[in-house]
Amino acid sequence: MYQELKQTLEAEGNVDGKKVVLPSMFIGGPCAMLQLYQDAMALEKCYGKPSLFITMTDNPKWPEIGSCLREGEIPSNRPDIITRVFKMKVDVLIWDLTINKRLGSVLSYVYTIEFQKRGLPHAHIILILAESSIPRTTIQIHALVCAEIPDPTDKSHLFDLVTSMMLHSPCKQGSQCWASYGCKYGFPKQFINETLIRDDAYQAY
Repeated sequence: MYQELKQTLEAEGNVDGKKVVLPSMFIGGPCAMLQLYQDAMALEKCYGKPSLFITMTDNPKWPEIGSCLREGEIPSNRPDIITRVFKMKVDVLIWDLTINKRLGSVLSYVYTIEFQKRGLPHAHIILILAESSIPRTTIQIHALVCAEIPDPTDKSHLFDLVTSMMLHSPCKQGSQCWASYGCKYGFPKQFINETLIRDDAYQAY
């Protein structure tokens, strides 16, 4: 129905001006996004399916942002500083992952940066690892990722970071995550002592 309406408007509608199709060199346009998608699919076809999915979110409390603010300014006043600092940190992370091989030997990678509803940049990173670096056992997965609160005495700095920035707040009716059946993200999670690999669901950490 929509296609028929579109064809009718093109054939019979009185339209001033003419259509303009933005080329792929126009960053952020439909053609550019489609080309980037096709490039990503070509990498997957050449090197294999992705091994790791990593997210990174901007933190407006980063000292690199605070040190650039003028008196009376808050981070939300300076999106230029926020985005520049974030891009620099993403570049360092990519270097650490690909050149320093922190998580293994990387054959290829793709990442995209989007802006969350609260206005902060957020990166999605996909890594395609070499066959020898792909985690396949619970021990190998646990070496890369785990859901654990660090010891508040021996690792006080890490404890403060995790508890202040990486904990899902207690769910209750009226919370943003609340649905009719409870927390839509499935919290609280069941406590387990080791990583579980499931064929029919997400892995449990």
